[in-house]
Order: sequence, then structure tokens, then C-alpha cells
Amino acid sequence: MNALRELALGHLQDPAFRQDIREFISEVFDLAMEAIREYQEYKQKRGLIDYTDMEALVKRLLNREDVRRVLEDELDLLLVDEFQDTSPMQLEIFLKLSGLANYSIWVGDPKQSIYGFRGAAPELMQAIISQNGGIKPEDIQEFSWRSREDLVAAANAIFTRAFAHMPREQVALKPVRTLDQDPETLETALHLWKFDLLPEELEQNSRPPGKPWMENSIARALYNWLNKGIYLQPKGGQSARKAVPGDVAILCRTNSECMEMAEALHQAGLRSAMSRAGLMQTAEAKLLLACLKYLLHYSDSLSVAEILLLAEGQPIEAVIKNRLEYLDLAKRREASGRWAQQFAVIRELDRLRPGVAELSSAETLELLLGELDLRRLIASWGKPQQRLDNVEVLRQFALQYEDACHRMHSAASLGGFILWLNSLEISGKDFQSSGESPQAVNVLTYHRSKGLEWPIVVCHSLEKDLRADVWGIDIVSERPEIDLNQILGNRMVRYWVNPYGSQYQGTQLAERIAASPAYARKKRQYLEEENRLLYVGLTRARDYLIFPLGYKPAKWLNRTWHDGREDIPALDADQPESPWEWEGRPIPIQPHRFEFPRSFEPAEFEENPADFISPPLGKQLHPPFYIDLRQEKWALPNKPTLGTGYPYLFPLVPQGGGDHQTAKAIKAFLHAFYPGNAAQETLKMAQRLTASFEVEAVLDPNQLCQFGNYWYHFVQQQFAPTTTYRKYPLYYPTGDRLFETTIDLLLDTPSGWLLIQHSGFSGEAKALPSKALELASWCYLSRQGLEPLLQGRPLCTLIHFVLHQTMMEVRL
Repeated sequence: MNALRELALGHLQDPAFRQDIREFISEVFDLAMEAIREYQEYKQKRGLIDYTDMEALVKRLLNREDVRRVLEDELDLLLVDEFQDTSPMQLEIFLKLSGLANYSIWVGDPKQSIYGFRGAAPELMQAIISQNGGIKPEDIQEFSWRSREDLVAAANAIFTRAFAHMPREQVALKPVRTLDQDPETLETALHLWKFDLLPEELEQNSRPPGKPWMENSIARALYNWLNKGIYLQPKGGQSARKAVPGDVAILCRTNSECMEMAEALHQAGLRSAMSRAGLMQTAEAKLLLACLKYLLHYSDSLSVAEILLLAEGQPIEAVIKNRLEYLDLAKRREASGRWAQQFAVIRELDRLRPGVAELSSAETLELLLGELDLRRLIASWGKPQQRLDNVEVLRQFALQYEDACHRMHSAASLGGFILWLNSLEISGKDFQSSGESPQAVNVLTYHRSKGLEWPIVVCHSLEKDLRADVWGIDIVSERPEIDLNQILGNRMVRYWVNPYGSQYQGTQLAERIAASPAYARKKRQYLEEENRLLYVGLTRARDYLIFPLGYKPAKWLNRTWHDGREDIPALDADQPESPWEWEGRPIPIQPHRFEFPRSFEPAEFEENPADFISPPLGKQLHPPFYIDLRQEKWALPNKPTLGTGYPYLFPLVPQGGGDHQTAKAIKAFLHAFYPGNAAQETLKMAQRLTASFEVEAVLDPNQLCQFGNYWYHFVQQQFAPTTTYRKYPLYYPTGDRLFETTIDLLLDTPSGWLLIQHSGFSGEAKALPSKALELASWCYLSRQGLEPLLQGRPLCTLIHFVLHQTMMEVRL
């Protein structure tokens, strides 16, 4: 036993143990390089690049002399925003661009550098500042326009101490919203919520409650506080109003805590604007997926059962009984058709199946929702807004799937969409609708809150331990100073493996690591980023900032206020003043004590009914919007007749000669002919038209010009028009439809209005009367559309058969 103990105590020096660790690390690096090569090959084969490729390729482009010359000529001003979140690769790009631009402006706040896990390095910002001689006083943001004075004062007091390495003027802000501007109805800006167990429950069991008691306590306290009536000052407004749930943001450290918080709010009777996983497990998603699967394959009996259960409202016992009876009949060869075809939803899906073969997954989903009126059914199950929002998320998933297939140059299919949804569910990415609305509390991480603001902010997760860990991947600088000429150099990737897993604490290695300079640097790095993250959270509030405390100490807040010390409380629930003061003035805080049971009963939601349009009428025949008289007959109030005829003789083509192409050329010439034009210009036009319509063998250009003059003088002598409109556009709305046409000639004459429409009819002369009457509907609708122009004067409608040199009046 002693030998075994000595072996265990000395295993860190054991060559075999060290070799195992060395080989493990080498294998991890080899595997990583192989994975990177495979990933790169995968992208190249498909013509894809990721975000890292974008940065690397831009950096490579900026090394090309031709690119630099173009940018140097065209780039005047470079603006870099959120500079504190810059990674080394991005900084190298920005520095190259700034060397090409005439001017550059870099905007950032080192107090808000919170993306270290994404490669952001605040020391890069400090290196740039130092190289440029520090920050000028006029470049420092001086005022806080967002928050009340006490909130600004609290942030100043806490973070001038937490950021002691920074000049005071770069941390502290001056409030624009001063105390004397606060409406009287506003309460103290800082609040402390202290949660305790009910005394009788504490006597029975003194053990502190576990999760999610803290989340439930915050949710119940918030529910009571809002119901009591808390007033705030709207942004840009002068008078106060009551707060609603949408004015509140609860900030959590991790996504899992956000999930727990959202569930606690739901249990308390408050909605939450938080995307929770589990969409595929909701009844609405199950129903839609069952319908899609049944359309894909009618033999999917499990999908049929879900459809009967959810869409037809059949009890599970009845579904099982019905299935067993069908199987019994099928065994005896007495079953007619497939199972459950007597149900309306199944019959409707069978009707739709042939038509979805050519539809995309998104189109198929849309078809189901419309044809089966599933939104109305889903809303009837309760929680209508959340359920309908989940349906919209599923529709968006269908579009995302098709976009992904398009990017990957792969075929999208209904079966592929169902498998894609299954992969989302397995990976926990099947998020439901976030349900953002004025009646939903915002729940999000501190990281996601950056750049946002709310009237009320609750800072959850203050009891969290410091996450200082040296294990895993880290980028280590080989030199203490940053070389801005070689930002990506002098750095190495370090990987330390924890050989003990969860049994690491109490080992010799743990003691050595805790005493090492590497751990000290890492702990300081985590502390500084944690301070910056809390700064982001505390400065999101406009009117109220709430610190919730349970049975665990607020370690995070303690560390920030006491330079890493967790054992000294920063807040005391029995004190009406905070430990913070600014410019000699103590900052007040309003303490509240809440006593809650160990377990909470879920509250009932007050659901508003969903608003719908009237129930669908099913398939209806709807006429097209545009009236097309070639496709339909228009009912006339009276039987049309033929009136006066106007024949004229001109030997342009033999009577009834020519074809439709010839007629088109003549009509085009009549539209463009004007007697005032020079004869030579008119002849050139006639020559171009006959050539364009390829009728030179039938129409002589000189004769066509003579015909134009003859036609013009015939119309002048016969009708004596005072005003002539050519190609008169007409838009006549009638009912829910539109008649759209162009009138060839509209003449204002002493005896009234005259409408002449050229016809290219090339049939026999004896068919002209019937052909003219065929155009009676067109004449009628044109006459109706011209009513405002006619002003009570008569209108004569004439059809001009250009190949027959005659006009016929159509009387209506």
C-alpha cells in the first residue's frame, strides 16, 4: 500500500505519465490540423468561404500593390467603430487601411471589451492609444444621456475603482438626466431584492433551496412589483407612465440560465421574450410535421395517429381502437382503402398530395396552413399568440433550409427538410418564437445586452463564481509588449490538458497551477473581462437597476467592488444606502425583502383571443383583374346593331386583298401619318414600315403615302373634327376589375364624339358585319370608360377595316 501511495504521489514526475500527456497534446494538434485541411478542402470544392476566410483574404488583398494603389486614390476617410472588440487579424487590416486613407477615426470604449472568447484583445486598443500619444480630452465621451443621475453615480463609484488602471476621466460620466428632472412619481433608482424562505418552511428544513428557486423568486417579485404599479419616464417624454413587462430586461450570465429564467417567468404568469428550445415538441409543430410526413408517404401510420389526435380531436384510446379494428379487417382482407380515410383531414391531405410534388417545403407548408385552416385550429388550443408565433418560426425554418441547400448547391426536398428539422431538435437549436412584445419581459445574456437599453434592468447571476481556467486552448504572447508592425507574430497556440477531469481539485497539479504565474495572469484576465461585462450590464438601465440576492453571496458584484475579493459583501439588505458614494454624496438604494415558499405553484395566464378574418370559403372562382375580351364575353345591356357604313375606294390593295401582316403595316402607318410632315420624310417612313413588316411585295410605299393623304382628307370631309386624339389610353375600373385599352382615333366633332378603331381583319367582305358586332363589347366598355369625357354628348363608334376600305358603325 505504501508503494502504491508513493507511486501516486510521484506520478507527476513519472516519464510514462508525462509521455502520455505529451502524446495526447500532439495528437490533438495533429487532429486539429487535419480537420482544418479537410474543412478547407470542403469549402474550396463548394466555392464557399467563412468569416475567417473573409478576413484572411482581405488581409492578403491589402498586400497587393495594385489594390493598395486603387485604395490610396479612392479612400479618404476610415471609420472604425466598436474598436475595443477588435481581434488581432482585424487590427492588422485596419492598420493597413489607415495607412492608405487620408483620415482615420477610431471609436471605442475599453470598458466594454467583453468578447475575449471571440479573440477581442483590449490590450490592442491600449497599444494603439499609446502609440498615438494617448487620448485627448476632447475625444472622451463626457456625458451619459441614457440613465438617471443615481444610476450614473453608482456606475462611476463602482467602476472608477474597478478600472483603477484607467484615468478617472475615461471612466466617470456626467448625467444629463439630473435628480431635479425626475418626475415625483419615480421611485429610487437602485433597488435591492432580498429573497428568503417562508419562516415556517425554514424551520422545517434549514437547507437553502436549490435551482430554480432564485429564478422563480425573481419572477414572482417582478410580477408583484409591476402589478403594484411602478412608474418610469419614457425616453424623450416629460410625464411618467406605468411600467409594462416589455420595459424590463433580466440579464443572465449563460444561455441555460436564460432558459431557466424564461420558464420561471412563465410559471409566474409573465411572458418572456426569449427563444426557448423545444419547438419540435410543441403540439403545433407535431401537427404540421405529421401532415408533411403523411404527404411524403401515406403509409406513415404514426403520422396518421398524430393527425387524428391533434387535428380531429380523437382521444388516444379511440385512435388505438380504430387502428386495431382496421388491422383486423386488413388481416381478413375486408378493409376498403387505407386507414383513417373516413376522416376529413386525411381526405383533404390525400387530395393535396398530387399537387405538392413540384412544391418546395416552404410552399407545401404554406399550402397546408391555408387549405386546412390550421392556424385557426392551433389557436383554439390556448396560448394562441405563442403558438401562432411558433408556426411562423417553422415557416422561417423552411426558408432557411432552402437557402442552405442553395448555398451548398444541393437539392431541397420535403424529406430533406424533415431530416433537417430533426437535426435541429437533436442539437437543441429548434428554438421557439421569442415572443417579443410590450407584454413580454426581455431575457438575455449580459453579452447580448451590449448596445441596448431598457427602463428597468434586473442583474441576475451575481452569485456566479469566477470562471478562471487555464485548461484548453489559449493564445499566448511570447513578448510582453505588442509590436504593431507584426501584430500576428510573436504569438503561439497553447493547449493544456487536465488529466484528472472533474477530480482535479485537491491534486498536486491543482496546487502548482494555482501558484503559477500563468494562473495569476489568467485570473487577472478573467477578473478584468468580468468587470467589463458587469459594466455593460449595469449601464443598460435608464430608470431602475435591480440587484437580486438569495442565500448565496453576490460574488460577482463583490469581486468587482473589492478588487477580486468575494468574501466581503458589497450590498446589505438591511441598509437603505448603498456602500457607494459619488462626489461626496451617498447613493441611496431601496431594499425589499420577499419571503417565498420552497416550491411555487404555476400561475394562470390571461390569454387574449386571437383575431382572425372570417372562416375560409374554400375554393372560389375569381375573375382575373384585367378584363380580356379575347378570353371572355362581356354581357351587354342591349343587343348591338349595325348603323351607318362609310365605304371609300382607294386602290391600295385589291378589295379584300392582303393579309394580317399587311393590315398591321397599314395601321402602323395611319398611327404615325401626319399631313403636315414633309413628303420626303413621309415616304421614308413608309419605306421603313413596309420593310419592317416585310410587305414590300404587296404595299408600294408611294401608294401608302397617297393613301394616308386620302384617308386624312376623307375623315376631315366626312366628320370635320375640331380635335383629334391618337392612341388614346383608357383605364376603366368597373366593379373589382379593370378594362384597359388604347383607342386608335378619338375625334371631337360638331355632332359629337367619334371613336374609330382600326381592324386588321383579312377575311371576306361578307363577314364584315359579324366581325364588327364581335367588337360590340369592346365598344361598350370603351364608351363606359369615356363617360367623364363625353359630358352628355353622343358618341359614335366605328370599326375601320383597313384592308376593305370601309367603316361600320356599331350601335349599342
